[in-house]
This record gives sequence, structure tokens and C-alpha cells, in this order.
Amino acid sequence: MFKVIKSQLSRSVPFTKLLGIEITDISASDASVSMNVGPTLSNHVGTAHAGALFTICESASGAALTGALLPVIMQLRFVVRDARIDYLKPAKGQVWAKAVLVEEPASVLDWLQRTGRAEVAVDVSARADDDTVVAKASFNWNLKLTTPP
Repeated sequence: MFKVIKSQLSRSVPFTKLLGIEITDISASDASVSMNVGPTLSNHVGTAHAGALFTICESASGAALTGALLPVIMQLRFVVRDARIDYLKPAKGQVWAKAVLVEEPASVLDWLQRTGRAEVAVDVSARADDDTVVAKASFNWNLKLTTPP
């Protein structure tokens, strides 16, 4: 199932493929992604561009939602409502981002299946090669079933 989810996310969000973001793990409550910060993803001082760090965090949060909402994922449309990111340290080389749903996935699924809509928060931590936390982010997603309950 992991390969199917990974393939589908790559097709539905081609921007992540452009940045070389790879899904490394998905479960029912979290997900991890990675990205290599080379010259094309660097800023003027040679470290990870803020936009690239934001995108890896957002990608991890979307992957975590996918894993958590797998039972209804083919009937679901979700978009980021708002986000916050704190850039903590410069990053070079490989960067990993891990995202975790703030609420229990079962309660989000229950609410979504009863009302057809939900909002869910996802927290993300991005780390560099040496395990230094380089960014922390939170994303609030709007969810809507395309076929009403």
C-alpha cells in the first residue's frame, strides 16, 4: 500500500517531485519525507532556501493526512487553510521532515464521515543530517468529502 500512496502523491502534487521530495514513511498518524538540498534548492548564502524548507514541511503534513485518512482518501479533497513555520537553524545536504496529526485520526475520520467536512492540524519538525532541528511548522487543513456522507 505504501508504494501506491507514494506514487499517487507524486502524481497529484508534481511540485514536490520538482524539488526531489521523497516520502520515506507513512502510518495512520504520521509521515516522514526527505529532500536533498543541493545548489538548486539553496539560498544566497548556500543553505536551504526558506521556500524549500516550507515545502518539505507542507509535504510531510499532507502525507501524514493521507495515511491517517486512507479509508476515505479517494473521496477526499484537502487544502491548507493556514500555516506557520519557524526557521531555527540553517540546513545543508539531506533534510528530513516528520509530520504528526495533532488529533487522533479516528476522531477526525468520525467527524468527517458524519459531517462531510473537517479541519485538522498537523505539526512538523524538520531535521538536518546531524539531527539538528532546522524548522518547526504547523499546518491547518480544510477537508471535504467529494461525496457527502
